[in-house]
Amino acid sequence: MNYEKIKSAALALLVLISLAFTWGIWNYKPSYETITESSDTIVTEVEIGQQRKISSLLKPTKIVTHLQGQYYGTEAKEELTWFMEEMASWMFYEPENISNLLNEQEFNELLTGDSHVELFFAGPIPFNTMKNILAFNHSDVPSAVFDRMVVQLEEKSNSMSVYFVSVQERLVFKSRIESTSLAEFKRRYLAPSNHLEPYIAHQIRNGSLLYVRKEAPVLYTKQYLPEQIEGETFKKALFNDPSYVRRGSSSRSDEYTDGSSLMSVNHSTGVITYLNLAVENEIGQKIALYKLIDKSISFVNDHNGWVDEYRLFNTTPGSSSISYRLFLNDYPVFNEQGMAELSQTWGRERIYQYSRPSFIIQLDSPLLETEPPIELEGGEEAISKVLSQEIDVSLLTDMRIGYEMTIERELPKILAFEPSWYYKYNGKWRRLVTGGGGTADGLE
Repeated sequence: MNYEKIKSAALALLVLISLAFTWGIWNYKPSYETITESSDTIVTEVEIGQQRKISSLLKPTKIVTHLQGQYYGTEAKEELTWFMEEMASWMFYEPENISNLLNEQEFNELLTGDSHVELFFAGPIPFNTMKNILAFNHSDVPSAVFDRMVVQLEEKSNSMSVYFVSVQERLVFKSRIESTSLAEFKRRYLAPSNHLEPYIAHQIRNGSLLYVRKEAPVLYTKQYLPEQIEGETFKKALFNDPSYVRRGSSSRSDEYTDGSSLMSVNHSTGVITYLNLAVENEIGQKIALYKLIDKSISFVNDHNGWVDEYRLFNTTPGSSSISYRLFLNDYPVFNEQGMAELSQTWGRERIYQYSRPSFIIQLDSPLLETEPPIELEGGEEAISKVLSQEIDVSLLTDMRIGYEMTIERELPKILAFEPSWYYKYNGKWRRLVTGGGGTADGLE
């Protein structure tokens, strides 16, 4: 066999080997294991509670109707929800700024006049937030905030004027709505009905009217056994890479850190505080309120963090802080240690501080009630006790019934909710303690 034949044979052999490898690659099927839903290798989304929309978190604090010099109102959750859903079916025509067209007397008459309905909010609400709940005929709405809405009947039976009012800034925007289905609204709120109860109005010196329910409802102290959420669950929810997080414990708290962020879980109160130290130098940045509301809701939605019933409660234009408060049925819940509040402080784009309780209460499942009902004072007596204190009356802006949350027992942790009168003074809510001469507990 000569040299050329050897080369040809070798080349043919290499071609055959190449074809064999190619065939093997084309037909190779790796024996991967099937991943089932129960496999521990699946990375699952953290689920603390659920996601919520702005429409479930934003409600008025009360509704007050002015009828022939008398006042009727409600703070019932069902009525507040019905009212917001009814307004969501209306079409609001472009709000017009009429602030400069009203003198002081006309401005006051707008808030105190007869045959109209007022909606009160816990704090300033931006138009850009409300347009996610109500329908406006134009997508562009005023870059302004309001804390009241005044609904006023017009001569046309299917038309009403709606005024968006900021009492502190003395701003009034007038809109108009037309609807063929206003009969039920008028029946419920523009005539005496069983949906409303008597209210009283007290004129604050150098201030507006303070509306308070005339008779206090019969309420009981309620007790709950909360369901604790593990700190490890919040670690997975709040840290970018939980595998880098280290845990330390003391007699008072558990602490988690990845070097740039810190999370602590208070053993006594169950309050979780998360700090993103990387944005500490951004504190105090002004953020448009509607953007802050959007970001605060999205942040909690990202880890399905809404539990029980929280409502938007503390907003300040230009601030980087915001809070949502726990409600038990129709009433806000207060606690000095932050056990009834979900609060956030933001930097420019990232959250700086996040504080919230680490438990679920299941508000519709209280422990058995064994205590007698709490006999709260009527509205007039409660106002009188507030005014008997050494306070600047012009700083008194609101008053309502709420619950004080306290730790009844540590092991197992039992929470007690006791009804009481609360009043808002200089921007902060205080509990009216009637047993000791009308002193007050200061609350945020």
